[in-house]
Amino acid sequence: MWIAESEKPLLTAIGNLNFTNPFTPERLELEKQILGSAYRSYGQVWNMHSGGASAQSNVDRIKEISEQTACLLRKRLDSAKSRPTEEERDLYEPVVLYHLFEKYRSAMSERMLADPEETAYPVYRKFLEDYNYFLRRPARTLPSIYSPEKTFAMYFQIHRAFYHIFDFIVGSSLEAGALRAAIWQSIFSGDIRRYHRVLYNRMNSITTLITGESGTGKELVARAIALSRFIPFHGGTCRFEIPYPVCFKPVQLSAMPQTMLESELFGHRKGAYTGALSDRIGYLEECPFCGSVFLDEIGEINAETQVKLLRVLQTRRFQRLGDNAEHSFEGKIIAATNRDLHKACADGSFRGDLYYRLCADTVTTVPLRKLINGESAELGHFVRILSERILGPEEAELFTPEAVKWICVHLGGDYPWPGNVRELEQCVRNLIIRGSYRPAEPPGTAEELETILGNCGLTAEELLVKYLRAVYAQEKNYVRTAERAGLDRRTVKAKLNAKV
Repeated sequence: MWIAESEKPLLTAIGNLNFTNPFTPERLELEKQILGSAYRSYGQVWNMHSGGASAQSNVDRIKEISEQTACLLRKRLDSAKSRPTEEERDLYEPVVLYHLFEKYRSAMSERMLADPEETAYPVYRKFLEDYNYFLRRPARTLPSIYSPEKTFAMYFQIHRAFYHIFDFIVGSSLEAGALRAAIWQSIFSGDIRRYHRVLYNRMNSITTLITGESGTGKELVARAIALSRFIPFHGGTCRFEIPYPVCFKPVQLSAMPQTMLESELFGHRKGAYTGALSDRIGYLEECPFCGSVFLDEIGEINAETQVKLLRVLQTRRFQRLGDNAEHSFEGKIIAATNRDLHKACADGSFRGDLYYRLCADTVTTVPLRKLINGESAELGHFVRILSERILGPEEAELFTPEAVKWICVHLGGDYPWPGNVRELEQCVRNLIIRGSYRPAEPPGTAEELETILGNCGLTAEELLVKYLRAVYAQEKNYVRTAERAGLDRRTVKAKLNAKV
Protein backbone atom coordinates (compact mmCIF):
# COMPACT_ATOMS: atom_id res chain seq x y z
CA MET A 1 0.00 0.00 0.00
CA TRP A 2 1.21 3.48 -0.89
CA ILE A 3 -0.63 5.08 2.08
CA ALA A 4 -0.61 3.46 5.52
CA GLU A 5 -3.89 2.85 7.31
CA SER A 6 -2.72 4.92 10.28
CA GLU A 7 -2.21 7.97 8.01
CA LYS A 8 -5.72 8.05 6.64
CA PRO A 9 -7.43 10.06 9.45
CA LEU A 10 -4.92 12.92 9.12
CA LEU A 11 -5.09 12.92 5.31
CA THR A 12 -8.88 12.90 5.41
CA ALA A 13 -8.99 15.82 7.85
CA ILE A 14 -6.55 17.93 5.80
CA GLY A 15 -8.44 17.13 2.60
CA ASN A 16 -11.79 18.03 4.15
CA LEU A 17 -10.54 21.56 4.83
CA ASN A 18 -11.06 22.16 1.10
CA PHE A 19 -14.73 21.24 1.30
CA THR A 20 -15.84 22.56 4.70
CA ASN A 21 -17.56 25.90 5.23
CA PRO A 22 -14.83 27.83 7.11
CA PHE A 23 -17.36 29.71 9.22
CA THR A 24 -18.94 26.64 10.79
CA PRO A 25 -17.92 24.69 13.92
CA GLU A 26 -16.87 21.83 11.62
CA ARG A 27 -13.87 23.88 10.49
CA LEU A 28 -12.69 24.29 14.08
CA GLU A 29 -13.15 20.57 14.74
CA LEU A 30 -10.95 19.75 11.75
CA GLU A 31 -8.26 22.11 13.03
CA LYS A 32 -8.35 20.39 16.43
CA GLN A 33 -8.15 16.97 14.80
CA ILE A 34 -5.14 17.95 12.68
CA LEU A 35 -3.21 19.86 15.35
CA GLY A 36 -4.08 17.91 18.48
CA SER A 37 -2.41 19.45 21.54
CA ALA A 38 -0.85 22.17 19.36
CA TYR A 39 -4.31 23.63 18.62
CA ARG A 40 -4.79 27.13 20.01
CA SER A 41 -8.36 28.04 20.93
CA TYR A 42 -9.73 31.39 19.76
CA GLY A 43 -13.49 31.28 20.31
CA GLN A 44 -16.56 29.69 18.79
CA VAL A 45 -16.35 31.18 15.29
CA TRP A 46 -13.77 32.66 12.94
CA ASN A 47 -13.82 36.46 13.03
CA MET A 48 -11.42 39.30 12.35
CA HIS A 49 -11.30 40.66 15.91
CA SER A 50 -10.98 38.16 18.73
CA GLY A 51 -8.33 35.46 18.72
CA GLY A 52 -6.74 36.59 15.48
CA ALA A 53 -3.21 35.56 16.49
CA SER A 54 -4.35 32.11 17.64
CA ALA A 55 -6.36 31.54 14.47
CA GLN A 56 -3.40 32.53 12.29
CA SER A 57 -1.11 30.31 14.34
CA ASN A 58 -3.37 27.33 13.66
CA VAL A 59 -3.58 28.11 9.94
CA ASP A 60 0.21 28.51 9.67
CA ARG A 61 0.86 25.21 11.43
CA ILE A 62 -1.65 23.36 9.24
CA LYS A 63 0.02 24.92 6.21
CA GLU A 64 3.33 23.39 7.32
CA ILE A 65 1.77 20.00 7.98
CA SER A 66 -0.01 19.93 4.61
CA GLU A 67 3.20 20.85 2.78
CA GLN A 68 5.25 18.21 4.60
CA THR A 69 2.56 15.59 4.02
CA ALA A 70 2.07 16.39 0.33
CA CYS A 71 5.82 16.31 -0.35
CA LEU A 72 6.27 13.04 1.54
CA LEU A 73 3.46 11.34 -0.37
CA ARG A 74 4.76 12.71 -3.65
CA LYS A 75 8.18 11.10 -3.05
CA ARG A 76 6.51 7.83 -2.22
CA LEU A 77 4.57 8.01 -5.45
CA ASP A 78 7.75 7.77 -7.52
CA SER A 79 8.98 4.70 -5.68
CA ALA A 80 5.61 2.95 -5.42
CA LYS A 81 5.65 -0.43 -7.08
CA SER A 82 1.99 -0.31 -8.07
CA ARG A 83 -0.40 2.29 -9.31
CA PRO A 84 -2.33 4.08 -6.52
CA THR A 85 -5.83 2.84 -5.85
CA GLU A 86 -8.82 5.12 -6.30
CA GLU A 87 -9.11 5.43 -2.52
CA GLU A 88 -5.47 6.50 -2.25
CA ARG A 89 -5.92 9.06 -5.02
CA ASP A 90 -8.97 10.46 -3.22
CA LEU A 91 -6.87 10.87 -0.07
CA TYR A 92 -3.80 12.31 -1.80
CA GLU A 93 -5.33 14.84 -4.19
CA PRO A 94 -7.24 16.92 -1.59
CA VAL A 95 -4.08 17.19 0.53
CA VAL A 96 -2.21 18.52 -2.52
CA LEU A 97 -5.07 20.93 -3.28
CA TYR A 98 -4.92 22.36 0.23
CA HIS A 99 -1.13 22.60 0.12
CA LEU A 100 -1.18 24.50 -3.19
CA PHE A 101 -3.99 26.76 -1.98
CA GLU A 102 -1.95 27.80 1.04
CA LYS A 103 1.29 28.08 -0.94
CA TYR A 104 -0.20 30.60 -3.38
CA ARG A 105 -2.62 32.28 -0.98
CA SER A 106 -0.48 35.33 -0.26
CA ALA A 107 0.51 35.97 -3.89
CA MET A 108 -3.08 35.77 -5.11
CA SER A 109 -4.62 37.75 -2.23
CA GLU A 110 -2.02 40.53 -2.38
CA ARG A 111 -2.52 41.02 -6.11
CA MET A 112 -6.31 40.92 -5.70
CA LEU A 113 -6.26 43.64 -3.03
CA ALA A 114 -3.56 45.78 -4.64
CA ASP A 115 -5.47 46.13 -7.92
CA PRO A 116 -9.01 44.69 -7.99
CA GLU A 117 -9.36 45.57 -11.69
CA GLU A 118 -6.35 43.44 -12.64
CA THR A 119 -7.14 40.23 -14.53
CA ALA A 120 -3.56 39.05 -15.25
CA TYR A 121 -2.16 36.54 -12.72
CA PRO A 122 1.23 35.38 -14.07
CA VAL A 123 1.83 33.45 -10.83
CA TYR A 124 -0.28 30.78 -12.52
CA ARG A 125 2.83 29.58 -14.40
CA LYS A 126 4.58 28.67 -11.13
CA PHE A 127 1.35 27.17 -9.82
CA LEU A 128 1.11 25.02 -12.98
CA GLU A 129 4.62 23.68 -12.41
CA ASP A 130 3.69 22.59 -8.90
CA TYR A 131 0.36 21.22 -10.07
CA ASN A 132 2.08 19.07 -12.70
CA TYR A 133 4.71 17.92 -10.20
CA PHE A 134 2.13 16.69 -7.71
CA LEU A 135 -0.79 15.59 -9.86
CA ARG A 136 0.46 14.65 -13.33
CA ARG A 137 2.75 11.65 -13.09
CA PRO A 138 2.47 9.31 -16.09
CA ALA A 139 1.71 5.70 -15.15
CA ARG A 140 1.64 6.67 -11.48
CA THR A 141 -1.66 8.52 -11.01
CA LEU A 142 -5.26 7.94 -11.91
CA PRO A 143 -7.00 10.58 -14.06
CA SER A 144 -7.69 13.66 -11.90
CA ILE A 145 -11.02 15.48 -11.82
CA TYR A 146 -9.19 18.70 -10.95
CA SER A 147 -7.95 20.67 -13.97
CA PRO A 148 -5.27 23.32 -13.29
CA GLU A 149 -7.19 26.27 -14.78
CA LYS A 150 -10.41 25.49 -12.94
CA THR A 151 -8.54 24.83 -9.70
CA PHE A 152 -6.72 28.16 -9.96
CA ALA A 153 -10.01 29.94 -10.67
CA MET A 154 -11.60 28.24 -7.67
CA TYR A 155 -8.72 29.38 -5.46
CA PHE A 156 -9.28 32.95 -6.61
CA GLN A 157 -13.00 32.66 -5.87
CA ILE A 158 -12.32 31.35 -2.36
CA HIS A 159 -9.89 34.22 -1.67
CA ARG A 160 -12.49 36.77 -2.76
CA ALA A 161 -15.28 35.11 -0.77
CA PHE A 162 -13.21 34.88 2.39
CA TYR A 163 -12.09 38.50 2.11
CA HIS A 164 -15.57 39.93 1.54
CA ILE A 165 -17.17 37.81 4.27
CA PHE A 166 -14.41 37.76 6.89
CA ASP A 167 -13.46 41.44 6.66
CA PHE A 168 -16.88 43.03 6.14
CA ILE A 169 -19.29 40.93 8.21
CA VAL A 170 -18.31 41.98 11.72
CA GLY A 171 -18.83 40.25 15.07
CA SER A 172 -17.62 37.25 17.07
CA SER A 173 -21.03 36.05 18.30
CA LEU A 174 -22.61 32.80 17.17
CA GLU A 175 -25.20 34.86 15.27
CA ALA A 176 -22.46 36.65 13.33
CA GLY A 177 -20.76 33.32 12.61
CA ALA A 178 -24.02 31.84 11.38
CA LEU A 179 -24.53 34.79 9.04
CA ARG A 180 -21.03 34.39 7.58
CA ALA A 181 -21.66 30.67 7.12
CA ALA A 182 -24.97 31.38 5.37
CA ILE A 183 -23.30 33.80 2.94
CA TRP A 184 -20.62 31.18 2.19
CA GLN A 185 -23.38 28.70 1.36
CA SER A 186 -25.04 31.20 -0.98
CA ILE A 187 -21.74 31.36 -2.88
CA PHE A 188 -20.63 27.72 -2.81
CA SER A 189 -23.83 25.86 -1.81
CA GLY A 190 -23.94 23.40 1.07
CA ASP A 191 -21.87 20.81 -0.79
CA ILE A 192 -18.63 22.24 -2.18
CA ARG A 193 -17.79 18.97 -3.92
CA ARG A 194 -21.01 19.22 -5.91
CA TYR A 195 -20.31 22.91 -6.48
CA HIS A 196 -16.93 22.01 -7.99
CA ARG A 197 -18.44 19.30 -10.18
CA VAL A 198 -21.46 21.08 -11.66
CA LEU A 199 -22.74 24.16 -9.82
CA TYR A 200 -19.79 26.53 -10.23
CA ASN A 201 -21.16 27.83 -13.56
CA ARG A 202 -24.86 27.39 -12.79
CA MET A 203 -25.38 29.50 -9.68
CA ASN A 204 -26.67 32.39 -11.80
CA SER A 205 -29.94 30.48 -12.18
CA ILE A 206 -30.52 30.57 -8.40
CA THR A 207 -31.88 33.89 -7.11
CA THR A 208 -30.81 35.04 -3.65
CA LEU A 209 -33.18 37.04 -1.43
CA ILE A 210 -31.65 38.97 1.49
CA THR A 211 -34.07 39.92 4.25
CA GLY A 212 -33.64 41.78 7.50
CA GLU A 213 -34.26 45.03 9.31
CA SER A 214 -33.22 48.32 7.78
CA GLY A 215 -29.57 49.15 8.46
CA THR A 216 -28.39 45.57 9.05
CA GLY A 217 -25.99 45.38 6.10
CA LYS A 218 -28.06 43.74 3.39
CA GLU A 219 -26.01 45.44 0.67
CA LEU A 220 -22.77 44.19 2.27
CA VAL A 221 -24.15 40.66 2.03
CA ALA A 222 -25.15 41.21 -1.58
CA ARG A 223 -21.69 42.58 -2.42
CA ALA A 224 -20.00 39.61 -0.79
CA ILE A 225 -22.05 37.17 -2.86
CA ALA A 226 -21.76 39.09 -6.13
CA LEU A 227 -18.03 39.79 -5.90
CA SER A 228 -17.32 36.14 -5.06
CA ARG A 229 -18.83 34.53 -8.16
CA PHE A 230 -16.78 32.01 -10.15
CA ILE A 231 -14.82 33.71 -12.97
CA PRO A 232 -13.20 31.49 -15.65
CA PHE A 233 -9.43 31.62 -15.99
CA HIS A 234 -7.51 31.19 -19.25
CA GLY A 235 -4.14 29.55 -18.73
CA GLY A 236 -2.74 30.52 -22.13
CA THR A 237 -2.95 34.24 -21.34
CA CYS A 238 -2.82 33.88 -17.53
CA ARG A 239 -5.91 36.08 -17.30
CA PHE A 240 -9.32 35.89 -15.72
CA GLU A 241 -12.22 36.53 -18.07
CA ILE A 242 -13.33 39.79 -16.41
CA PRO A 243 -12.21 41.96 -13.47
CA TYR A 244 -14.25 40.92 -10.47
CA PRO A 245 -15.51 44.42 -9.41
CA VAL A 246 -17.74 44.60 -12.51
CA CYS A 247 -19.67 41.58 -11.19
CA PHE A 248 -21.76 43.77 -8.83
CA LYS A 249 -24.43 46.04 -10.31
CA PRO A 250 -26.68 47.58 -7.61
CA VAL A 251 -30.05 49.18 -8.40
CA GLN A 252 -31.94 51.16 -5.73
CA LEU A 253 -35.51 50.36 -6.74
CA SER A 254 -37.28 52.90 -4.53
CA ALA A 255 -35.00 55.81 -5.41
CA MET A 256 -36.22 56.57 -8.95
CA PRO A 257 -39.43 57.02 -10.97
CA GLN A 258 -40.95 53.89 -12.51
CA THR A 259 -40.00 54.65 -16.12
CA MET A 260 -36.43 55.47 -15.16
CA LEU A 261 -36.25 52.32 -13.03
CA GLU A 262 -37.34 50.10 -15.92
CA SER A 263 -34.92 51.90 -18.21
CA GLU A 264 -32.10 51.18 -15.75
CA LEU A 265 -33.04 47.51 -15.62
CA PHE A 266 -34.19 46.70 -19.14
CA GLY A 267 -32.76 49.55 -21.22
CA HIS A 268 -34.74 51.54 -23.81
CA ARG A 269 -34.92 52.53 -27.45
CA LYS A 270 -34.62 56.14 -28.53
CA GLY A 271 -38.00 57.85 -28.17
CA ALA A 272 -39.45 55.20 -25.84
CA TYR A 273 -40.46 57.99 -23.46
CA THR A 274 -39.92 61.71 -23.04
CA GLY A 275 -36.23 62.27 -22.48
CA ALA A 276 -35.10 59.03 -24.12
CA LEU A 277 -32.79 60.76 -26.61
CA SER A 278 -30.76 57.70 -27.58
CA ASP A 279 -30.72 53.93 -27.20
CA ARG A 280 -29.63 52.69 -23.79
CA ILE A 281 -28.46 49.26 -22.61
CA GLY A 282 -29.87 48.31 -19.20
CA TYR A 283 -28.15 46.53 -16.32
CA LEU A 284 -29.73 43.19 -17.19
CA GLU A 285 -28.32 43.29 -20.70
CA GLU A 286 -24.83 44.44 -19.80
CA CYS A 287 -24.48 42.08 -16.83
CA PRO A 288 -21.88 39.39 -17.65
CA PHE A 289 -22.42 35.69 -17.04
CA CYS A 290 -20.33 35.96 -13.86
CA GLY A 291 -22.12 39.10 -12.70
CA SER A 292 -25.07 39.89 -10.44
CA VAL A 293 -27.72 42.60 -10.50
CA PHE A 294 -28.67 43.64 -6.96
CA LEU A 295 -32.27 44.81 -6.61
CA ASP A 296 -32.49 46.65 -3.30
CA GLU A 297 -35.93 47.20 -1.73
CA ILE A 298 -37.55 44.68 -4.05
CA GLY A 299 -40.76 44.92 -2.03
CA GLU A 300 -41.37 48.47 -3.26
CA ILE A 301 -41.79 47.81 -7.00
CA ASN A 302 -45.25 48.11 -8.57
CA ALA A 303 -47.33 45.34 -10.10
CA GLU A 304 -46.28 46.07 -13.70
CA THR A 305 -42.58 45.83 -12.95
CA GLN A 306 -43.21 42.72 -10.87
CA VAL A 307 -44.66 41.02 -13.96
CA LYS A 308 -41.67 42.01 -16.10
CA LEU A 309 -39.18 40.86 -13.48
CA LEU A 310 -41.03 37.55 -13.09
CA ARG A 311 -40.62 36.94 -16.81
CA VAL A 312 -36.87 37.54 -16.52
CA LEU A 313 -36.60 34.97 -13.72
CA GLN A 314 -38.75 32.43 -15.57
CA THR A 315 -37.35 32.74 -19.10
CA ARG A 316 -34.09 34.74 -18.73
CA ARG A 317 -35.51 36.96 -21.49
CA PHE A 318 -36.67 40.60 -21.60
CA GLN A 319 -37.31 43.54 -23.92
CA ARG A 320 -36.02 47.09 -23.81
CA LEU A 321 -38.62 49.81 -23.34
CA GLY A 322 -40.05 50.72 -26.74
CA ASP A 323 -38.54 47.66 -28.44
CA ASN A 324 -39.90 44.25 -29.48
CA ALA A 325 -36.52 42.52 -29.80
CA GLU A 326 -35.72 39.83 -27.23
CA HIS A 327 -32.56 40.04 -25.13
CA SER A 328 -31.02 37.51 -22.77
CA PHE A 329 -30.08 37.95 -19.14
CA GLU A 330 -26.96 35.91 -18.38
CA GLY A 331 -26.22 36.88 -14.79
CA LYS A 332 -27.66 36.33 -11.32
CA ILE A 333 -30.39 38.27 -9.49
CA ILE A 334 -29.81 39.20 -5.85
CA ALA A 335 -32.70 41.02 -4.16
CA ALA A 336 -33.16 42.57 -0.72
CA THR A 337 -36.04 43.85 1.37
CA ASN A 338 -36.92 44.78 4.93
CA ARG A 339 -40.58 43.96 4.24
CA ASP A 340 -42.31 40.69 5.07
CA LEU A 341 -42.90 39.56 1.48
CA HIS A 342 -44.87 36.53 2.59
CA LYS A 343 -47.32 38.85 4.33
CA ALA A 344 -47.26 41.19 1.31
CA CYS A 345 -48.32 38.24 -0.86
CA ALA A 346 -51.20 37.54 1.51
CA ASP A 347 -52.49 41.11 1.32
CA GLY A 348 -52.08 41.22 -2.47
CA SER A 349 -49.36 43.88 -2.71
CA PHE A 350 -46.72 41.43 -3.95
CA ARG A 351 -47.08 38.60 -6.44
CA GLY A 352 -46.82 35.16 -4.90
CA ASP A 353 -45.28 33.62 -8.02
CA LEU A 354 -42.54 36.26 -8.00
CA TYR A 355 -41.91 35.74 -4.29
CA TYR A 356 -41.38 32.02 -4.74
CA ARG A 357 -38.99 32.70 -7.60
CA LEU A 358 -37.01 35.06 -5.39
CA CYS A 359 -36.75 32.99 -2.22
CA ALA A 360 -34.98 29.90 -3.57
CA ASP A 361 -31.99 31.00 -1.49
CA THR A 362 -32.66 33.30 1.46
CA VAL A 363 -30.15 35.01 3.75
CA THR A 364 -31.42 36.91 6.81
CA THR A 365 -29.21 39.59 8.27
CA VAL A 366 -28.79 39.98 12.04
CA PRO A 367 -29.92 43.10 13.97
CA LEU A 368 -27.13 45.00 15.68
CA ARG A 369 -28.63 44.38 19.13
CA LYS A 370 -28.19 40.62 18.63
CA LEU A 371 -24.67 40.99 17.25
CA ILE A 372 -23.66 43.06 20.28
CA ASN A 373 -25.87 41.13 22.74
CA GLY A 374 -25.00 43.49 25.59
CA GLU A 375 -21.25 42.83 25.31
CA SER A 376 -19.11 45.97 25.49
CA ALA A 377 -16.27 44.20 23.63
CA GLU A 378 -18.59 43.46 20.70
CA LEU A 379 -19.82 47.06 20.74
CA GLY A 380 -16.17 48.16 20.66
CA HIS A 381 -15.50 46.18 17.47
CA PHE A 382 -18.22 48.08 15.63
CA VAL A 383 -17.30 51.47 17.09
CA ARG A 384 -13.66 51.03 16.09
CA ILE A 385 -14.50 50.10 12.52
CA LEU A 386 -16.93 53.00 12.11
CA SER A 387 -14.61 55.54 13.74
CA GLU A 388 -11.62 54.45 11.63
CA ARG A 389 -13.37 55.83 8.54
CA ILE A 390 -13.18 59.32 10.06
CA LEU A 391 -10.24 59.24 12.46
CA GLY A 392 -7.89 56.67 10.98
CA PRO A 393 -6.66 53.52 12.76
CA GLU A 394 -4.46 55.05 15.47
CA GLU A 395 -6.88 57.71 16.68
CA ALA A 396 -9.80 55.23 16.47
CA GLU A 397 -7.96 52.99 18.96
CA LEU A 398 -7.89 55.91 21.42
CA PHE A 399 -11.46 57.00 20.72
CA THR A 400 -13.15 53.59 20.92
CA PRO A 401 -12.88 53.01 24.73
CA GLU A 402 -14.17 56.55 25.36
CA ALA A 403 -17.14 56.04 23.04
CA VAL A 404 -18.03 52.62 24.43
CA LYS A 405 -17.93 53.96 27.99
CA TRP A 406 -20.17 56.91 27.05
CA ILE A 407 -22.68 54.62 25.33
CA CYS A 408 -22.81 52.17 28.23
CA VAL A 409 -23.26 54.95 30.80
CA HIS A 410 -25.77 57.11 28.93
CA LEU A 411 -27.65 54.65 26.70
CA GLY A 412 -27.06 51.42 28.60
CA GLY A 413 -25.22 48.30 27.54
CA ASP A 414 -28.49 46.75 26.37
CA TYR A 415 -29.62 49.70 24.22
CA PRO A 416 -31.52 48.03 21.33
CA TRP A 417 -30.17 50.20 18.46
CA PRO A 418 -33.45 50.36 16.51
CA GLY A 419 -31.61 51.98 13.59
CA ASN A 420 -28.99 49.20 13.63
CA VAL A 421 -25.53 49.98 12.19
CA ARG A 422 -26.74 53.21 10.58
CA GLU A 423 -27.79 54.51 13.98
CA LEU A 424 -24.52 53.45 15.59
CA GLU A 425 -22.63 55.26 12.83
CA GLN A 426 -24.69 58.39 13.54
CA CYS A 427 -23.94 57.96 17.25
CA VAL A 428 -20.20 57.67 16.57
CA ARG A 429 -20.22 60.83 14.45
CA ASN A 430 -22.10 62.73 17.17
CA LEU A 431 -19.65 61.57 19.81
CA ILE A 432 -16.71 62.66 17.68
CA ILE A 433 -18.16 66.12 16.98
CA ARG A 434 -20.21 66.94 20.09
CA GLY A 435 -19.19 64.39 22.69
CA SER A 436 -22.77 63.19 23.13
CA TYR A 437 -25.62 61.52 21.29
CA ARG A 438 -29.37 61.68 21.72
CA PRO A 439 -31.40 58.99 19.97
CA ALA A 440 -34.00 60.45 17.67
CA GLU A 441 -37.55 59.59 18.60
CA PRO A 442 -39.57 58.56 15.55
CA PRO A 443 -42.07 61.34 14.69
CA GLY A 444 -45.35 60.97 16.54
CA THR A 445 -44.39 57.69 18.20
CA ALA A 446 -45.10 58.68 21.80
CA GLU A 447 -48.37 60.49 21.02
CA GLU A 448 -49.56 57.73 18.71
CA LEU A 449 -48.75 55.07 21.29
CA GLU A 450 -50.63 56.93 24.01
CA THR A 451 -53.68 57.22 21.74
CA ILE A 452 -53.55 53.54 20.82
CA LEU A 453 -53.15 52.41 24.42
CA GLY A 454 -55.93 54.69 25.59
CA ASN A 455 -58.37 53.27 23.05
CA CYS A 456 -57.34 49.61 22.96
CA GLY A 457 -59.78 48.46 25.64
CA LEU A 458 -57.27 46.12 27.29
CA THR A 459 -56.53 45.77 30.97
CA ALA A 460 -52.96 46.32 32.16
CA GLU A 461 -52.59 42.55 32.58
CA GLU A 462 -53.84 41.82 29.04
CA LEU A 463 -51.60 44.53 27.61
CA LEU A 464 -48.53 43.10 29.38
CA VAL A 465 -49.22 39.61 28.03
CA LYS A 466 -49.58 40.90 24.47
CA TYR A 467 -46.37 42.89 24.81
CA LEU A 468 -44.49 39.85 26.10
CA ARG A 469 -45.82 37.73 23.25
CA ALA A 470 -44.59 40.30 20.73
CA VAL A 471 -41.12 40.36 22.30
CA TYR A 472 -40.99 36.57 22.55
CA ALA A 473 -41.92 36.29 18.86
CA GLN A 474 -38.72 38.22 18.09
CA GLU A 475 -36.40 36.62 20.64
CA LYS A 476 -37.71 33.00 20.66
CA ASN A 477 -36.23 32.74 24.15
CA TYR A 478 -37.69 33.25 27.67
CA VAL A 479 -34.44 34.61 29.15
CA ARG A 480 -33.88 37.30 26.49
CA THR A 481 -37.58 38.22 26.58
CA ALA A 482 -37.34 38.66 30.34
CA GLU A 483 -34.22 40.79 29.98
CA ARG A 484 -35.88 43.11 27.47
CA ALA A 485 -39.05 43.39 29.58
CA GLY A 486 -37.18 43.86 32.85
CA LEU A 487 -39.01 40.94 34.46
CA ASP A 488 -38.11 37.62 36.03
CA ARG A 489 -37.91 34.71 33.58
CA ARG A 490 -40.46 32.69 35.57
CA THR A 491 -42.89 35.59 35.50
CA VAL A 492 -42.51 35.90 31.73
CA LYS A 493 -43.09 32.19 31.22
CA ALA A 494 -46.19 32.26 33.40
CA LYS A 495 -47.63 35.28 31.58
CA LEU A 496 -46.98 33.75 28.17
CA ASN A 497 -48.72 30.55 29.15
CA ALA A 498 -51.72 32.42 30.53
CA LYS A 499 -54.94 32.56 28.51
CA VAL A 500 -55.91 36.08 27.56
